[in-house]
Amino acid sequence: MYRFIPFFALLLLLPVQMLRAQCSDAGACAIGAMHGESDVEVPRHQAAVRYIFGSSGKPEEISYHSILFEGSVEVFSGARVSARLPYMVVDAPPGSISGIGDLTVLWDQRLWQDDGMELRAQGGVKLPTGEDNAKGLPQLYQTGLGTTDLLLGLSLDAAPWNAAIGYQYSDGRSENSRTRLQRGDDLFARAGYRTVVNDFGLGLEVIAIQRLALSSVINLEAEGLDRFISVPGSDQLQVNLLGSASTPLADNLRLALLAAIPLLKRDVNIDGLKRALTVSVGLELGI
Repeated sequence: MYRFIPFFALLLLLPVQMLRAQCSDAGACAIGAMHGESDVEVPRHQAAVRYIFGSSGKPEEISYHSILFEGSVEVFSGARVSARLPYMVVDAPPGSISGIGDLTVLWDQRLWQDDGMELRAQGGVKLPTGEDNAKGLPQLYQTGLGTTDLLLGLSLDAAPWNAAIGYQYSDGRSENSRTRLQRGDDLFARAGYRTVVNDFGLGLEVIAIQRLALSSVINLEAEGLDRFISVPGSDQLQVNLLGSASTPLADNLRLALLAAIPLLKRDVNIDGLKRALTVSVGLELGI
């Protein structure tokens, strides 16, 4: 029992009022992170299940409950394929929506390795497997974004440091009848430090996501070329500080927790990706 005290003590150092993660991730955060969140050596094959609670905060007052299923398989030396799929419950004043979210699949290829450093390239896709027009509610209440997005990235590991950059290309509009949302592309960067102390994995990362263009939605009162209008402020830069911790529960099984502190706040929630509070707990199995 005492071996868990340092693990939970770390969480007490992150007061609730600081856990205000403004999450604008539409899939790009998979780049550089699909190896797992436990901050320890990556096994050849990995499976994980995580519970994530999020709240949009005011004025929307939406609660997001997600069970995230993840898997990563080494296809051959230096190459692996990963996938993640959430099951979501969106609880909001207009009503509750539940169902699977959007599926992300990523190929991770080692390009170069030397003296403890490793350069990898990632390429993948986020598929619109989630619902984007349930119950006729606006996009921010839906479990999916309704578009097929391409993901490209590069990551560098120089233990205990790591960094990654990525690009998410989003084309087309959702089928949401209330908004017909079209998001701008995202430019993504992350950098962090990971270490292990007495079997406890600890990590700290800065993640930044820059929306490269304003999102646009349908103008129900107009027709023709002016039917779609841009949403002011929807291209804000997001910067978050993430803290992670993990501890072994048994052979090849770890308990992992994650919390986030915003360094730059996001205000617009037209896509339903804004979070005023985010916490995560998960189990990771390595083989």
